[in-house]
Amino acid sequence: MINEEKVRLMTQLEIYETTKGKKQLNIIKYYKRDYIRYHMFRTAVAATFAFLIIAGIYVFLNLAEILDSLNQIDYLDVAKKVGIMYVIFLAFYLLVAWLVYAIRYNKVKPDIINYSRNLKRLQKIYEKEEKEMSEIRAGKGVRSNNEDFDND
Repeated sequence: MINEEKVRLMTQLEIYETTKGKKQLNIIKYYKRDYIRYHMFRTAVAATFAFLIIAGIYVFLNLAEILDSLNQIDYLDVAKKVGIMYVIFLAFYLLVAWLVYAIRYNKVKPDIINYSRNLKRLQKIYEKEEKEMSEIRAGKGVRSNNEDFDND
């Protein structure tokens, strides 16, 4: 006999796993702090490359002015300004990354709790069925033909 609740739970779990569950189950593999730190590190690397590209474009576009004033440039002052701009640029992106990934993790939590709850319910159904099957195999749940009729 088909257990309708079991089929319904299995269908819900499968739909979740094949749709938004793919991403959400990968997110929940991490602790919140580790998930945020990992993505902040990735953001820092990407922001560094972006800053270098932007700085390179700036230098390329202003190459004539830079070459004209090459002997008059205070390199220490330029390095300080570039360093300050980089720190501000990186801090902004890290703050945005922290906010985005903390919110993303918190949004996933209720769905994962519901998914876990459904898995536990499905597990209880399987345990109940297994218990019933083991009783039947042991002979507890099977009635013999003689028990059906009383010969009083």
